[in-house]
Amino acid sequence: MADREIQLMAMHRPKNQAGQRQAGLVSIVAALLTVAIIALTAPASALSPDDAKCLSCHQTAGMEKPLANGESLSLHIAGDKFAGSVHGMFGCAACHSDIDVAKHPGDAKPIASKRAFSIGRAQVCATCHTDQATQWSHGVHAALVRDGNPIAPVCTSCHSPHAVMKGAAQAMETVPCKTCHSDIFDAYATSIHGTLRAAGITQAPLCYSCHGAHDIKVPTAGAGLKDTCFGCHKDAVAKHQIWLPNTQLHFTVISCPACHSPTAHRKVDLMLRNSETKEDAVRPIGVPEFQGSPDGAAGDKGLDPATLFTLMQTLNRTGVKNKTSIKGMLEVSSGVEAHKIAAASEAIKNCATCHKAGSAAFQSVTISVAGSGGVPVHYGITKDVLHSAFSIPSIGGFYAMGATRITLLDVLLVLGLLVGIGIPALHLTIRWLASRPTDKPGKPDSADQDKKEG
Repeated sequence: MADREIQLMAMHRPKNQAGQRQAGLVSIVAALLTVAIIALTAPASALSPDDAKCLSCHQTAGMEKPLANGESLSLHIAGDKFAGSVHGMFGCAACHSDIDVAKHPGDAKPIASKRAFSIGRAQVCATCHTDQATQWSHGVHAALVRDGNPIAPVCTSCHSPHAVMKGAAQAMETVPCKTCHSDIFDAYATSIHGTLRAAGITQAPLCYSCHGAHDIKVPTAGAGLKDTCFGCHKDAVAKHQIWLPNTQLHFTVISCPACHSPTAHRKVDLMLRNSETKEDAVRPIGVPEFQGSPDGAAGDKGLDPATLFTLMQTLNRTGVKNKTSIKGMLEVSSGVEAHKIAAASEAIKNCATCHKAGSAAFQSVTISVAGSGGVPVHYGITKDVLHSAFSIPSIGGFYAMGATRITLLDVLLVLGLLVGIGIPALHLTIRWLASRPTDKPGKPDSADQDKKEG
């Protein structure tokens, strides 16, 4: 019996050993996968010895550097945030390769101001983020920086370099835009767009959806806001054609928020445009009306109809290339109101809102030119330009039946109707009178003559 058991054990040994080896391999693979998952999902809490050495000083709260202009530049780095950021794996030297650790801090490098430092460091960002830097250079933020705007955003304005988190710009809680545009963001948050986004509907637009992420554009410049809206609402024209007469004309001269932000204050903006390129014109040089500070004044202030007429004659004088024209647009009064988009069911559909005498939408008027990066710059102009005969050559294309009534045009219309109807009527009357038979004195009537002869 013992021999038999030994034989059976000998027969099964290779199979058991194979099973043990297989189980061992599975355990090893599982362990490696576990380590890999932890490495990929857990924040990088461990720093390299070199980075730890840097943070031994820079993690000190309140550490700062006095600058030449009297400002103080914070040198404090939160080590845990840096370790967990997308830059943590690259370490300090990846961005600060100009620092010799062996000699640091060494002689202090002069820094003119915090602003100068931020603009300079943006060049470092571009060494890795080339595409984003190129996009930024074509946007409105870069244009404002080039014009010397002291608060125009650079890389570090939106992305804290030592605490950059992936996807921060895609969440309402961490989107960097609201740091500068807090009032606009608050309006957006209560709109139908913000409400849907907060409810988890990621298809609903956030800041970058309409303005871009790095190549920030001005939706109201050029062709206008409608092209931005059509990016999502591709069936907007077809839906409006069901009930709105002259749909295409309305979309040409009315911005979407003018109806879809029902509580907004509306105004007419007369945009100076290059007739050749169809782009918004920049501020005319040497024209007194545009030399002062823009204030967007409307109502009874600003350019009057005669001044506007003279201005357009000056801009389009003989010999000037790229003539200037005016495009009228009915829009809301501010960027804050433009973001208070309501549900479609709440949009204005009452034609009398605009098409009536004394409509509130036509009581405020501005004239605008393109500023840095295409940002519209508004100047005051009187509301009388919408009703004056002087404006016919300038804004004759912007006419709202019942609202922008020009008395001279009404008189001319009545005269035209009188002439158009009166002349043919007079002509027919004359012809009728001329065709009537006339009886000569002393000549008997033909009928009486026949009776006598009979």
